Amino acid sequence: MFDVLLALFLFSLGFATLFGLTEGAVAESRQASNLMEGANLAQIIMERLASHDWRDNLARQDCKPGGKVEGHEGRFRWAIRSDWQDTPQLLKVSVEVFWIENGNPSQFKLESLYDVE
Repeated sequence: MFDVLLALFLFSLGFATLFGLTEGAVAESRQASNLMEGANLAQIIMERLASHDWRDNLARQDCKPGGKVEGHEGRFRWAIRSDWQDTPQLLKVSVEVFWIENGNPSQFKLESLYDVE
């Protein structure tokens, strides 16, 4: 009888450990998926800006040097910030993507420099 109880206890302990590891792996997978989605969105926004002439982007105010342009897509919020660098034709563009994950704010930031003629 003692052997059966010990085996049942060890089985329960192993099952609980395995369940805890699986639950942690699922949470980490979800976090990695959110980060990947945020990074992809930042890349898409940056590519969208780079695919147009910068004078057109500035005229449409898709990008405001010294300012910020904000928007959202799904559960993600994004912000585009830009500033002129030391060389007057060099524009530093930052795209930040924000989201809430398990009640905590998360973000991804992508920066690039563009030669604006």
